Amino acid sequence: MKLKKLTALTLALSLALSLTACGGGNDSPSGGGASNSSSGGSNGGASTATTTEIVDDTTGLKIPCEPIELSMGCSGTVEGTIMGDALDKYLAELKEWTDGNFVINFYPSGQLGGDVELIEGAQMGSVDIFNGAPTSQVGLIPELAVLDISGLYDNVDDCNSVLNGGFTDLIEPYYNNAGLHVLGMFATDFRITSSNDPINSMDDLKGLNIRTQENKYHMEFWRQLGANPTPLAFGELYIALQQHMMDAQENPWASYVGAKLCEVQNYMTFTNHIPFVSTYIMNNAKYQSLSDAQKQALNQFIYSVRKYQLEGTVEDDARMQKLCEDDYNLVCSEVPEDVKAAYPAATQAVVDLMKKDIDPTFVDNYLEAVKAVTGG
Repeated sequence: MKLKKLTALTLALSLALSLTACGGGNDSPSGGGASNSSSGGSNGGASTATTTEIVDDTTGLKIPCEPIELSMGCSGTVEGTIMGDALDKYLAELKEWTDGNFVINFYPSGQLGGDVELIEGAQMGSVDIFNGAPTSQVGLIPELAVLDISGLYDNVDDCNSVLNGGFTDLIEPYYNNAGLHVLGMFATDFRITSSNDPINSMDDLKGLNIRTQENKYHMEFWRQLGANPTPLAFGELYIALQQHMMDAQENPWASYVGAKLCEVQNYMTFTNHIPFVSTYIMNNAKYQSLSDAQKQALNQFIYSVRKYQLEGTVEDDARMQKLCEDDYNLVCSEVPEDVKAAYPAATQAVVDLMKKDIDPTFVDNYLEAVKAVTGG
């Protein structure tokens, strides 16, 4: 596995060298990597940079830094989820590490707008940090579409090996050109499929009205499987399912439970068709204006949130599954063999469509990096 990961890294880095003309660069830890803070950027005041590295155990950690207050928004509901727990814990710890000097005010549930408004806000500087899925950012950074290719991974560890093996650094220049900086990018679990009726075979997908995000690559995958994918705002999904305007939807456990979709759909199929990737994106000018010590504190915060989620998501998903089975009579099943067997052809159709929109070499290099890790 180590050899595969090194190969993936080599592929990603070789592609990165070919893209240096894109401008910008990642001069700080991204994806939550364990590293010293960046030396780039300054707020013009006296530096209080520490030699403290990113650490796993933050007990008693102290990172002296100048006072700063940032805003962070996301469109989703995080209450009662492991993401919400992670943010609650480390937003408080961030203050402790810095003796109250580093404060992030968090606005979940679309308080500052939907995903599009939030990413635009981060560009303009009205929002400092945006948390959301890459899907909502493809209109701004088309190359992120490679993360929308379904059917590539059997486990999220492999996806994180690719993301941390060079992809985050590779995509950073594109964010820089848009006035943004990648603080972190990681996969927590898979998107799975709930439905009104059980999905036992390919026949059950024929004509299935399934809600998807407004993403043509997601839609093409489901179309290739015989379903009828229909984009719909997430806030309208509960009513649409309740009134049987939709037959199915696909999301990770946290979204299914958080939006109380368990009240209106009682079948769950572990399609595991695409990892759910979470990104933390910051206004680049704001990030570069931070002192070394402020960057250190922020990078430690992102790393700690990532670590907490990755270590606890499997257990938390199991908790939510049991809750839904016990309280809502949810029936769970593995993806049918004939459906899983249809994934490669559906995936290839998505790849072919994607190569019409973005550089085919970029797509091929990403796929080679995936194969190097998965052995596929």
